[in-house]
Amino acid sequence: MNILKIMMKKLILSACGFSLLAVVSCKKEVKTESSSTGTDSITVNASNDSLAAPKTDSAASPANASSDNIITKNEGKYPHDIKLFEDKSFAERVKKLTGTQYDEMLKNFNVESPVVSENGIYKVTGCKQHDCPGYSTSIFYDSKNDNLNVSIDKNGKVTDFAEKGKITVTETLKSK
Repeated sequence: MNILKIMMKKLILSACGFSLLAVVSCKKEVKTESSSTGTDSITVNASNDSLAAPKTDSAASPANASSDNIITKNEGKYPHDIKLFEDKSFAERVKKLTGTQYDEMLKNFNVESPVVSENGIYKVTGCKQHDCPGYSTSIFYDSKNDNLNVSIDKNGKVTDFAEKGKITVTETLKSK
């Protein structure tokens, strides 16, 4: 009877370990997928000043402008934990930028990576649960220029959305 209990415990521990491995490997897949480029690419530029963050009369430095940003304040945290898309300012900017693709993007932002950065450029990714390569989204924020970019990859067809022009992203940041 004791041998049966020991074997059951080992089986349960093995199953838990396998589940954890599956979750971790799926998150790695997000990182790999977000750094890949599809063969088809569409870029949408939105150079509308109404998309920019509100400006004040005082001469605020870019560092001050980004200090109130939900992305820059939460490096290392997951979008779900900081309720990223519930932040009205952020959500409105992304919605204006992505237009009709916003609802689908939000619905498929399930498997997430934490907010990461390099030299004032921040990145967060999310993809469709159980289909990360099939539908993934990368959001980039340039805190120095208050510029937001969204890249949606649907089965290798990438659509890029840019507020104030395309943000140059290093390979290091792409792979984070």
